[in-house]
Amino acid sequence: MSGAEPRRAGHCSHHRERSPLSETPGVAEWREPLYGWQEVPPWPTALLAGFQHLLAVFGGIVTAPLIIAAGMGLSVADTNYLVTSALLISGLATIVQISSWRGVGSGLLSIQGTSFTFIGAILFAWHALPGEWSDQQRLAAIFGSTAACSVLMMGLGRQLHRLGRVITPAVTGATVVLLGLTLTLTTLQNLHRVYGAAVAAGEAWKVLLLAGTVLAVTIALALWRNPWCRMCAVMGGLGTGLLLALFLGDVDFSALRELQWVFVPVPLRYGMTFDLSVFLTLMPIFLVTAMESVGDLTATQALSRLPTSGPAYWARIRGGVVADAFNSLVAALFATFPNTTFSQNNGVIRLTGIASRHIGYVVAGLLILLGALPVVAGVFQVIPTPVIYGATLLMFALIALTGVNILRSGALDRRGWWVAGGGIAGGLLLSQLAAVLPLPDQARLLLGFPVSTGAACAILLEWLLPLARTPEAQPAGR
Repeated sequence: MSGAEPRRAGHCSHHRERSPLSETPGVAEWREPLYGWQEVPPWPTALLAGFQHLLAVFGGIVTAPLIIAAGMGLSVADTNYLVTSALLISGLATIVQISSWRGVGSGLLSIQGTSFTFIGAILFAWHALPGEWSDQQRLAAIFGSTAACSVLMMGLGRQLHRLGRVITPAVTGATVVLLGLTLTLTTLQNLHRVYGAAVAAGEAWKVLLLAGTVLAVTIALALWRNPWCRMCAVMGGLGTGLLLALFLGDVDFSALRELQWVFVPVPLRYGMTFDLSVFLTLMPIFLVTAMESVGDLTATQALSRLPTSGPAYWARIRGGVVADAFNSLVAALFATFPNTTFSQNNGVIRLTGIASRHIGYVVAGLLILLGALPVVAGVFQVIPTPVIYGATLLMFALIALTGVNILRSGALDRRGWWVAGGGIAGGLLLSQLAAVLPLPDQARLLLGFPVSTGAACAILLEWLLPLARTPEAQPAGR
């Protein structure tokens, strides 16, 4: 995740203003790329670079919808559809992002994938919807509301400079902190639930062994000096856990026999309905994710030796944010979850020295190919839940630390810390009140998710609190 530094009111000149994340650590000293933004590498080089990008993002693209489907308790067939569709749509979305057609897309080497940021909000909305609703009705409400958020974000993306007034590092940092804390707590609760069930079966040691081993391997790879090991830490942890589970006899491949050979996407598979509370729960997350994409795309332009200020820079940024929203709309239409830019590919650009956007077409092709084969998602479905939770526990804890780093790197003044602190406290307080007060179901859904309410509180404070006066504006003698 990235900590964007959006613009303040009154600073509307694209030419003079420093861009968000123009001070991205390590970007300033980045050497000239081996292959520039528009250059076309030879096919062997392109395939090798594309495969490296795929390794960096594949685990994230698959794991996010898998966690959501597991949290919803969906059937094997529905889970496979959601995960397989996520792979296919990520490939198509990457093509949209790097092609930049009619102002939709950044035209950069920016890989798209299912966003982890939405996991908590989507699962909260799922469980807060009326209990008598079927799975299909709940999915229809989530996908319909996601589509509405995406359409609104396509319009707001064209006015990106106006969002910078309220989506500041204080707002982004507070939201990401709440997101990480919420997901970490939920993962711990899920692990406790799985452990409790295993105690009754006399297999509690297996849960501890699997989750502990995966967590240890993920941490070891994340701390390894080799940068490729760090980028593949989640995949390495999942792979180790799967092998250990196979050795223990805890993997059941029988469900794979029920899968089709070729994936056929079905538009509106679960239908679409609009739910205002779900919409209002998801919309703050869309806003914050948009500003994270600003940071990712700024870093990509810097690594591509493109200017990070001026009209061309802002045109790419707007196109990238609009593409995020458009791709999320397409994802909703084909029954999978919102898409966003992946920051991992910036690390791959730095390591390979290849910034050519044509590599993105190779990655997109590989994602579409994998998405056409349901068995790929099926392999991930058979991974035992302790392995999944062990791999994601560290990831979600690091999200919270990322939020802290956003706040620290944002050079916040006293007002900024009040905004961030008020957002975090407001989100937690409102979610607790929603749990104990006799509120209507719609109000409980709207106020009960601390990340969305915290983001809304921080945005409101950013809008209402007066800006600090500049030294020149202070009275003489002070």
